[in-house]
Amino acid sequence: MMNHSDLEELLEETEQPQRKWSFPTRVLVILGVVGLASLGVLSFRGKGLRSKSGEFVGLQEVDADDDVDDGDEEVTTCFVQGMYYAEPVKLPGTERTVEMSAELCQQRCQVVDGCMHFTFWPDGGCLLTGDESYVKAAPYKYSETMSGPKFCQDAIDAAKEAISTAGSAASSGIQQASDSASSGLQQAADTVTSGIQQAQSAWGSAADATESVAKEVVPPAPGINGTSCSKYPACVAVGISDGDCCPNADAVKLGCCEGFPKAVEEVKIAAGSECSKYPGCVALNITGGCCPTNDGLMLGCCDQI
Repeated sequence: MMNHSDLEELLEETEQPQRKWSFPTRVLVILGVVGLASLGVLSFRGKGLRSKSGEFVGLQEVDADDDVDDGDEEVTTCFVQGMYYAEPVKLPGTERTVEMSAELCQQRCQVVDGCMHFTFWPDGGCLLTGDESYVKAAPYKYSETMSGPKFCQDAIDAAKEAISTAGSAASSGIQQASDSASSGLQQAADTVTSGIQQAQSAWGSAADATESVAKEVVPPAPGINGTSCSKYPACVAVGISDGDCCPNADAVKLGCCEGFPKAVEEVKIAAGSECSKYPGCVALNITGGCCPTNDGLMLGCCDQI
């Protein structure tokens, strides 16, 4: 015989024809249902699961210290025991898988697009459901069934806190780097400013030294006949006879203080050596003696006719 999953057995049970009950039996059943509904309302905690009407219901929320499978395994607080998602019982495009725990079933939901919650059956069956499914209470036979959302709020809060912490650390690092860069730029600017000030100070010192040296220049000594222009024939000859010339009031010693300039020696050109007699030398615009020169050198233009 083929083995059936818990879900298949549950669906087969719900499809069996209903028996016709007598009036007293129906009254007792109605009273029992009303009593169970009252207990459910009183025990309602308002976490995690969505009913067909859109309200959130809870049958039994599993705490971290509760034992689910005879062991000491801790179960996430957002899991609810004794409830399953139905209509449809699985997300379109997905199939029932067998998982080792409700946590692994939830992890499968987290990586499947469109999955919003899961149901983990006692036989290990894992079914994923979407937004259109709603939560129902499982029969007592399947009271160990676990269901829950895609992500637990505790995990979401922890992830947000981790992101916030990482963001704060990054902001702090950026601020420190910015402060360090600003400090480095300020130090560089201070160094450049200090260098400019030192250069300006050195330039000022050099200018002062130059001016001081200029002031300390010793004026030329008076000429052999004194400083008066009239005592120097060469100065008188060029029309300078008044005041001082050797040196003058600006401490400048004029050239006439040294006497008359030497006569320029007249250059004599030997007859027949004139450049003007040689067309090649004329073409080169050479004047004076060419063939030969006063130094006895024959120029190249002398051979040109």
